[in-house]
Order: sequence, then structure tokens, then C-alpha cells
Amino acid sequence: MALIIGATAGAGLGVFEAVWAHNTVFATGWSWEAVEAVGLLALTPFWERFFVVALHISLTALAGYGLARGWGWQSYLVVAFLHSVTNYAVVLLQSGLLNPIQLEIYVAVIALAIMAAALWLRWKKPRETVIRQ
Repeated sequence: MALIIGATAGAGLGVFEAVWAHNTVFATGWSWEAVEAVGLLALTPFWERFFVVALHISLTALAGYGLARGWGWQSYLVVAFLHSVTNYAVVLLQSGLLNPIQLEIYVAVIALAIMAAALWLRWKKPRETVIRQ
């Protein structure tokens, strides 16, 4: 249940951030003519937001799971670290170590890995506790 509540909170955050980012993209003059002029590279803001929404959903699901298990600040640190690793891609882009396509792949791979971890926690069977007398 904590995973579902966390995922719901992450969906709200992710969708809010995606709407904000897309408003910025459209305010700068993006149009279908950009796709014709630049090619599929003009669609990267939409590709990125798709995976960033998935990232936020999975990160807050993990935070909710950790909170429910009694790992409050520890789960927050893990989630904050994973979010920071994802955001570090911008530093790699600015330093020239990644190009925009590699940045998108970097974000997508991290988002998919964290989503896989959250889904694994969702479907794993809880350990049985042995009651000793």
C-alpha cells in the first residue's frame, strides 16, 4: 500500500513538472516545423519528460515503501541520492562528456532501473516470520 501511495504522489509531482517543462518548451516557439527542420531530436523534451515522470513515480514509491518499513530518513537519503545521480547528467552534458542523445538515454536507463526495483518490491513475497515459543 505504501508503494501505491508513494507512486501516486510521484505521479502528481512528475505530471506537474512535465506540464511546467512543456509550457517552457512551447513558450520558446516549439512547433512541428522544428521536427521537420531538426528531425527527431526536436522531440527529446517529450521523450525525456516521459521517463522523468516514471522516475518520480518510482522514487516516491521507494520512499513510501521505506517509510512504511520504518526506514524514514534512510529511505529519503537513498531516494535523494538516486535523484541526484539522475540530475548529475546535466553536469556531464555541460562538461561535454555527454551529448543530448546520450543524456536522454542516461536518464531513461536510470528511470527504468529504479522503476524495475519499485516493481520488484511490489510483487516480491514478504518473508514469513517464524514465531518461536
